[in-house]
Amino acid sequence: MQQNELPKAIKRAMRSLVGIAHETELKRALEELYGNFQEWKSDEIDSIELSDQIHNFHNGPNRDIYLRYASKLDLRFLVRQALKEGTLQTAAIPKEVWPYLELSSHVSENSLER
Repeated sequence: MQQNELPKAIKRAMRSLVGIAHETELKRALEELYGNFQEWKSDEIDSIELSDQIHNFHNGPNRDIYLRYASKLDLRFLVRQALKEGTLQTAAIPKEVWPYLELSSHVSENSLER
């Protein structure tokens, strides 16, 4: 089944899940950058080092996350990947979405739980 063949309600639910995964992943990446700001505020690093860290964040993790979630990747793939990586928990997946995730026979809803 192609992504454009998914029922509208399922697509909407998956877009919401992908949005949650995007926010969660970006929040994790920003936590590290926040640590750099704390180091700068306590004079552990200087402004130049902080600026370099911001630049590295923008060109590294931020760009990777943006490209993943702003791409035209299949919503089912993004949801499955977020489950696999622990970015989404199985409890967040509505029951009506599970049949559309097309999980392989050796991966089930129960085996994805953490």
